Amino acid sequence: MFKTIIIFGFLSLAVVSNSFASDSDRIDQLEKDLQETKLRLLKLESLLIKPSNVQKPAASSEGWKSKPNWRKLTKELNPSEVQSLLGEPQNVRGGNFTIWDYQNGGRVVFYEGKVYQWAEPQF
Repeated sequence: MFKTIIIFGFLSLAVVSNSFASDSDRIDQLEKDLQETKLRLLKLESLLIKPSNVQKPAASSEGWKSKPNWRKLTKELNPSEVQSLLGEPQNVRGGNFTIWDYQNGGRVVFYEGKVYQWAEPQF
């Protein structure tokens, strides 16, 4: 009986120590993955911050003719920011949504002072 208890104790100790070893390995791998992710994020952030990546909108009332300007539209933009990118709209319609129409089918829809959706003109 005493031998059985001792054997069982050693087996239990072996299982527990193996469990701690695998947890330690998993933690080490997670820390390594976290460091790699942080490095990748820093690289991406540096690309966003570099002035060489910043494209200036075409200045003039004809910014709507620039496909790159339309591609800079996001849902966070307010009307003055859109106007600086695209220029004055050809027509403005109001209501619950404000709609700015540009030539060739271009359209920007605002809701609560922010871009809601848009359609690029036919180029």
